[in-house]
Formats: sequence, C-alpha cells, structure tokens
Amino acid sequence: MLRLTIRKAIDSFLAMFDSFYSAQPIARSEEESRRLAKATSGLSLYDYKGCVASRRTRQEIRRLNIDIERRDIGKCSIHQDNLLAEYGQLKAPCLRVEEKGEVQWIDKPENILVFLNERFAHEDLEEAHQKIA
Repeated sequence: MLRLTIRKAIDSFLAMFDSFYSAQPIARSEEESRRLAKATSGLSLYDYKGCVASRRTRQEIRRLNIDIERRDIGKCSIHQDNLLAEYGQLKAPCLRVEEKGEVQWIDKPENILVFLNERFAHEDLEEAHQKIA
C-alpha cells in the first residue's frame, strides 16, 4: 500500500515536471500535420506511465509534434495481451511499425528515438513520406 502511494506521488511529480520543463514542440503547418498524421498512422507505442524510458520516448514524440497511438500496458490488459501475442514479451517502450503490410518492432528506447528523429525531425519530410508510400 505504501509502495503504491509512493509510486503515485512520484508519477504525479514527474507529470508536473514534464509539463513545466518539456521541450517546445516543432512548429508544423496544417498541411504538414495532415501528412504526418498519415505517416504516423501505422505506428503504435506500447509503454507505461511509470517507466523512465517510456517517459523519455513520450517527451520526444511531444517535441516532434507527431501523433502516435499510445497503448499503455500498465493500465490495459488488452494491450498487454496484444503485445505478448504479437511481440512475444512484455517490454516498454516498444514501438510497433506497420508499413506496406509488414510489421516491425523496435524495442530499445535509443533505437525508437533514432527512428522517430530520422523520420520526423528534418525540415523536408518528402523523403520520409516516399519511404512510407
């Protein structure tokens, strides 16, 4: 009971800290946001609130100003079951990438950050859209 209370207090503190000290999102035009929505439609992030690596990944997604479906394995047993069935283990963060009918899993936080930055951080996103199409 005490452990759960401490965990909730830490989670609340981290959420408050994130809201004050998170990086400014990249400014995007409406057209670019629409294209990014299409480009990110095949991405799903399996994570959970209390995980430090998941927190870092969510911060980067927020900074990149992209919308990726978040599947919290700490709150929803359906997401836990899906991750186990499709990937074979419970691991967070874990990015599911579905492109051209193929599914790829990225399970190391550093690799997730590299993948997202390569795809969505540069100014000219045409190349990223051509990879997806």
